Amino acid sequence: MQATDALGTGAIDILIVGGGTSGAALAGIIARESDRAVVLLEAGPDYGPLSAGRWPAALLDARHLPRTHDWGYHGHAHPTHENVTAFDRARVIGGCSAHNGCVALLGHRRDYDRWAELGNTGWGWASVAPSFERAKRGLRVRHVDDAEVTPFHAAFIEGATRVGIPRVRDLNNPDELQGVAASPVNIDGGIRWNSALGYLDPVRGRPNLRIVGDVLVDRVEIANRRAVAVHAVIGGQPVRIPAARIVLAAGAYGSPAILLRSGIGPADDLHPLGIAPAHPLPGVGNGLVDHPTVKVHFAGTERLHRAMDDCEARQWRPDEQSLAKARSSRCTEAFDLHLYSVASHPPGGAGWVYQIYVSSVLPRSTGSVKLAATDPEVAPIIDHGYLTEVDGEDRAVLADGVELARAIGATSAAAPLFGTETLPGLDHATRADLDRFIERTVDIYYHPASTCKMGLASDPLAVVDAAGKVHGLDELYVCDASIFPALMRANTNLPAAMVAEHLAPGISSQ
Repeated sequence: MQATDALGTGAIDILIVGGGTSGAALAGIIARESDRAVVLLEAGPDYGPLSAGRWPAALLDARHLPRTHDWGYHGHAHPTHENVTAFDRARVIGGCSAHNGCVALLGHRRDYDRWAELGNTGWGWASVAPSFERAKRGLRVRHVDDAEVTPFHAAFIEGATRVGIPRVRDLNNPDELQGVAASPVNIDGGIRWNSALGYLDPVRGRPNLRIVGDVLVDRVEIANRRAVAVHAVIGGQPVRIPAARIVLAAGAYGSPAILLRSGIGPADDLHPLGIAPAHPLPGVGNGLVDHPTVKVHFAGTERLHRAMDDCEARQWRPDEQSLAKARSSRCTEAFDLHLYSVASHPPGGAGWVYQIYVSSVLPRSTGSVKLAATDPEVAPIIDHGYLTEVDGEDRAVLADGVELARAIGATSAAAPLFGTETLPGLDHATRADLDRFIERTVDIYYHPASTCKMGLASDPLAVVDAAGKVHGLDELYVCDASIFPALMRANTNLPAAMVAEHLAPGISSQ
């Protein structure tokens, strides 16, 4: 069936652009809880319900990150880098929840209390906690049993306790200051349980929901300060799709790009591309934030290689399992570091790769998303702005994290297995050495956010209000990680589902 046929002829009450973590969740919730006519548009394919058997194995297999169904976004993680970095974002129903490492964290209660303190009424921890519980159920978040933890990850956990990070059961305790454990995951029976499976499959038979894949949305049409339609490309042909209410859920790169192509954003950025400003909102595309990350590599020992081979032969084994929430010397509240261990065995590779990733989870640096062209198939210009903070705070936090990762690797619990540190290597002994290493290797944590941030109308960089409605325009909403007013100390998948749970009642109201 052609995508244009799937659109049908009936009136659309709520048109959701983007079938990723937030968009699929939002569509499923509204279809389940109301009789509103919902149409969900996804730029990538819709593989239908899990029971149909059409889902590619690479997307379902939670052991490894898939390298398919990607938008092809790229850029330089730091201006001094010669190599281009892939800013992976999934182009498929379920979005990045069908593409991710399955770590399902929520952060700390102060992250959301801070949202409320920034003027976003109803977003404090007490208000969002029930939405998180529903999101956990929707994504089938569970705890990893000790018997599932591989030798490498078990050694990391034990090594972290030896340097003073307490062993905890649940990394999603919102009051926790520090802790190490196997991470909660959105994995069920070895399947990466994405938002399409969790939220859309139960309601695919409802008459008030239409899901349409392979639809590339160009822009939103505005008339008399009201969103009235989207202009899209289906099968190479332009299509106008009118709707009573439009919700952008295209992610931290995609949602601002659609707004900019619609003439909604900083006028100075629109004029050079020949886009007539329809509604000036300086915050669109600005404030991009992600957790800057560096990696510490270990060679591993024959003992560890054999143990991991045995583990892989007898049980299901994911690359990512264990994570520590830790404090740098700069930390004044809860924690500001993630250290997470990754043991990968790439198909066709030379052998095992052992890494401890170090990430600053309260970053100061921000960047931007800008249009390179008006063609929706042309990727936007993405500048994460890593390490551009004027006080050097992000560098200092990352350097503390590298030293902590080294300390874990040197413990008696880890050293006999981890072996020699190969990156940055022990020749990088001073803080100046570490600063250079961090600048040379800083990378993304795949948690882009805040490019359409939520805030008061008096905030010149706020794009949406606390209900997700775009300031100054009627019937236009944004519901995804782009609206986070500040980045939480967590991976963004579970919070993105929480945002859909939290905003769904208001967006579906008439």
